[in-house]
Amino acid sequence: MSSLHLDMKDIQHAILNLDNTVVDLETLQALYENRAQQDEMEKIDKHIKSSKDKDNAKPLDKPEQFLFQLHQIPNFSGRVFCILFQSTFSEWLSSILRKLDILQRVCTTLQSGQCVMQVLGLVLAFGNFMNGGNRTRGQADGFNLDILPKLKDVKSSVSDTTRALGPAPYSLWLEEALLGH
Repeated sequence: MSSLHLDMKDIQHAILNLDNTVVDLETLQALYENRAQQDEMEKIDKHIKSSKDKDNAKPLDKPEQFLFQLHQIPNFSGRVFCILFQSTFSEWLSSILRKLDILQRVCTTLQSGQCVMQVLGLVLAFGNFMNGGNRTRGQADGFNLDILPKLKDVKSSVSDTTRALGPAPYSLWLEEALLGH
């Protein structure tokens, strides 16, 4: 604590008034992480009670004194947690809103995008063509979406071509169709 050059009154004022101008957020985070745990406070309280009546009692060392003074601040942990949460909330919220915006755009594109419908139609047509000789699987009315990631593994019957629908065109289409680029 001595390295911070802060007085306990400044720390107490900052915590009680939810003010992070005197004590910065890094310091508050360090105080919160290094606060006394229940078992530590029980030992400190026990030492204080046992040494009250003794004249030759050994005083608390500086770290224990500091932890005891922090513990004396009403609802120390809850207050510091609120200050730290408040400082990160807007950043956290904007991150969530960005992700929701991307999800909303993807959903809108999937629902109304003509590119999506055309590609899905081509996938159905290719599947029907490839399964044309099979009565149970040829001329299907639809397919499950879980086959879409498997399209990159479809092999061509032509020896000089390794894939019928390789990963590059598939990923370019996804980027264009879903993100609107």
